[in-house]
Amino acid sequence: MRFPKELRQMEHELVKYFPHLCPAQQRGLALWVYGTILAKSACQTAVVAALRPLSGWHALRQRLREWLYDGADKAAACQTQVEIGMCFVPLVQWVVTWWQSSTVALAVDATLLRDQVAALVVSVVYRGCAIPVAWHILPANRKGAWMPQIVRLLRQIRPAIPLSMTVLVFADRGLWSPWLWRRIRRLHWHPLLRLQATTTFAPEGQPRQLARSFVPEAGMAWVGRGLAFRHQKLAGTLIVLWDLEQEEPWGILTDVSPRQVGVVWYGLRVWIELGFRALKGVGWQWQRTRRTDPDRITRHWLILAVAMVWVLAYGTRIEDADRRHRPPARLRTPPRPLTTPPQPHQPQRVISVFLLGWNWLRTTLLRGYLWRRLWLLPEPWPQPSPDLTITYHQGELNDS
Repeated sequence: MRFPKELRQMEHELVKYFPHLCPAQQRGLALWVYGTILAKSACQTAVVAALRPLSGWHALRQRLREWLYDGADKAAACQTQVEIGMCFVPLVQWVVTWWQSSTVALAVDATLLRDQVAALVVSVVYRGCAIPVAWHILPANRKGAWMPQIVRLLRQIRPAIPLSMTVLVFADRGLWSPWLWRRIRRLHWHPLLRLQATTTFAPEGQPRQLARSFVPEAGMAWVGRGLAFRHQKLAGTLIVLWDLEQEEPWGILTDVSPRQVGVVWYGLRVWIELGFRALKGVGWQWQRTRRTDPDRITRHWLILAVAMVWVLAYGTRIEDADRRHRPPARLRTPPRPLTTPPQPHQPQRVISVFLLGWNWLRTTLLRGYLWRRLWLLPEPWPQPSPDLTITYHQGELNDS
């Protein structure tokens, strides 16, 4: 099989970021990612169709299938297969290499493939999307604890993130656990975990009450330190936010001090859900897969994640160039970060960074080249609306 120039460029980049993979694994990953981007689908049939000019249908199909197999299941049985657990650290290191900030936000969540498969995912949330960087695939609708697997994923990627970086970890109330809270802090990261509606909180110097009772109506927020829970007490900062667009108040517990934490930061967690949309119907069509074997799906997700890194980096360069009224081809270094955060109720992006990046990446690949100067530049984190009244514990009021 003869690789075109742009595919060889892609393989060269993967050799740099995944040096532990053997040459055949690196080449197979490049082939999968290249076909996924051309087809805008990671489904095997679509990828084979996109790669059809390179080789015969059956040879391509067999090559792609065997990349996902255990060594014993290959046509020539062996003891070599892609070990995904060893790919998480290189994947995060790749993201960190391109990352133009000292702060990163991780989100933990689960997504389902019909009623067959559940994916527990740790993602880097970024510009209205998310990059999966660690995951665990397991059968859906079966009894079993998820939290040990989530904690293991966080622990696995810890060596890839420099100690100098500030890391925030978001999780929705369905994944709330005191164990998760303690493990995140043990990694020297900062949890921002949404609490159940029945959670109680005792502010410093005040009696315990329902956390949601600190904000009596929409358009208000309350921030203060104290002890959460009645039995397994946890000391931390409570944020109770009832935005005008919310049906009920949110309670978020963190260890960041009240004056340093952003009242609306937790809203970034929704980006992991938008990232799942990009992995499914908006982008790589994972919902159409017929695979049910967890090990093969786990390897398939590496293809989705690598394609996502490239697409979002392309979208970043395009969006940064547009904001500075420059042609994308002439913006070859990361610009200075924007200092003005997006304002509440600001018009949404007309085109997502994902779709913008995919369109340009596919175009350059079809023209026979791959951009080498890429970066990931996070936007300033959101600020609360001027209409939101924020009360800090001890009676301090912020009307800004």
